[in-house]
Amino acid sequence: MAHRTSPVVLLRRFLLNVILRLSAIALVACLAMILVRYAPGFETDDRDLDPALGAATRNAIHQQRLAEGSLTEYARKLASGILHGDLGVSVALGTPIRDLIAQRGPATLRILLTGIALAWIGGLAWSLGLAICRVPSLAGLSVLASAFLLCLPTAAVAALMLNVDWPAQMVLALVLLPKVFQVTRGLITQAFEHAEVLAGRARGLRTTRLLGFYVLPRIAGPMLAWLAATVGLAVGAVVPIEVICDVPGLGQLAWKAALARDLPVLVVLTLLVATLIQFSSSASLLYQRGPRS
Repeated sequence: MAHRTSPVVLLRRFLLNVILRLSAIALVACLAMILVRYAPGFETDDRDLDPALGAATRNAIHQQRLAEGSLTEYARKLASGILHGDLGVSVALGTPIRDLIAQRGPATLRILLTGIALAWIGGLAWSLGLAICRVPSLAGLSVLASAFLLCLPTAAVAALMLNVDWPAQMVLALVLLPKVFQVTRGLITQAFEHAEVLAGRARGLRTTRLLGFYVLPRIAGPMLAWLAATVGLAVGAVVPIEVICDVPGLGQLAWKAALARDLPVLVVLTLLVATLIQFSSSASLLYQRGPRS
């Protein structure tokens, strides 16, 4: 008889997972504030070089920088603002951060969703094609090609694809494709070594039938876990892609904020990214085990 976990234990695990995730998000935000605050040149401002600004304006700019320098005070204001729906104002752009996210978020979301979907469709089709064809030389070339693509930096791929006028979604898909291929091919290869599949092959079942009735159902859980984990990879790749492809999204906003040492924008975007990655990691934990034996 299968052992069933009590609801109390499940609730305790859920609450512990939530606490750990929130703690990780808070730690990431604190590290972002510390790194930006104590980065070289934080207390300087490019507007000091503007001859049109008067002494009073320059003094106000410096006072604003000093106010941002208190990490505890800024963290308190940020937490209070988040609870009231106020994410602060961009120092460099003078625009509420909530409005910046609302304006630029859809472009980034479109790139992420389309890029991840195309990468998984292409990677899974690539892996299934090799499993059906079963040509060793073709499999070897595919492994070499995926390894080569995996070694290319995201910025280099974006720059190369910019010459052929590829959209940002396709660039992200190409960046994620080799990793998706390696993961799906490994899962399919492992599933084909299972006794049930070997017995079906010994009975003369076709490879397509084995894939549909035995292999794919066994690897569905691990594939969902890797799909959730792909979100973190995609978020990290979207910043250089948006910068090089000149897409007005959150990645480009983060780059501009880093150049301008815009602490409020950087901290809020870091919180947003950390929250997204933590949620995707929680989803992947649901299927953290491989195919069942």
